[in-house]
Amino acid sequence: MNLNLLKKVYIVSGSSRGIGRGIAKTLLDEGACVVLTGRDIQSLQSTYDALICIYPDQVIQHAGDLGKEQTLEALAQSTLKKWNKIDGIIANAGAVKPVDEWNILETDWKWYVTANLLNSIRFTTHFIPHLKKTKGSIVFISSIAGLEDIGAPVPYSTSKAALTMYAKGLARKLSQDGIRVNTVAPGNIIFSEGNWEMKLNDDPIGTNKMLIEKVPLRRFGKPEDIGNIVTFLVSEKANFITGSCFVVDGGQTRLFI
Repeated sequence: MNLNLLKKVYIVSGSSRGIGRGIAKTLLDEGACVVLTGRDIQSLQSTYDALICIYPDQVIQHAGDLGKEQTLEALAQSTLKKWNKIDGIIANAGAVKPVDEWNILETDWKWYVTANLLNSIRFTTHFIPHLKKTKGSIVFISSIAGLEDIGAPVPYSTSKAALTMYAKGLARKLSQDGIRVNTVAPGNIIFSEGNWEMKLNDDPIGTNKMLIEKVPLRRFGKPEDIGNIVTFLVSEKANFITGSCFVVDGGQTRLFI
């Protein structure tokens, strides 16, 4: 499908690996220009080197902590210097770590809320003035853990649920400016050095049993599966879609309905 994204400019947070990298590559395949971001300089450079060879003049990179205002401003300036506009942002960056089942420290709650909600809010808030100029689009990457209890750490599920509701409220507020806001909730996505690859290597029998019992399509998704829906959502083909959450999980959460 021709999504008419040629020369459109998008910033993807957390795009040095995994789902973010898959989103970036799918956008690039459609002719868009993409700003890669990440805190791991080595991983970011590796992804940039791999993509710039295939998509010359379509990619730049910016390393740093997007939770910091100075990093966000530097990111905006480097993007505008290269392409003079910003057509959309994809708030993908997030994190997970082990915590107690229920006796969760307040510091861990703050860590999860910052990593999976507040940093996305800061990222989005900084770029809304730029998106008003282009009537751009915002996509948040949440999780099916924010829709149903699937056994994820409680503060992770809570922060992702909050992110989804933030996106819904923001969609209404920004509709008057012509900015569309949507959310994608991935299921089990496998990629190099990701959680599911590690689980599959550690316990192949148990992991495959989970797929058979809980995922109707009986397989993992790929980062490009998320990239495909995100790329559609930022395109003009989705110009009547805002405030929605799209589940991409191989049918897993339908089992809870």
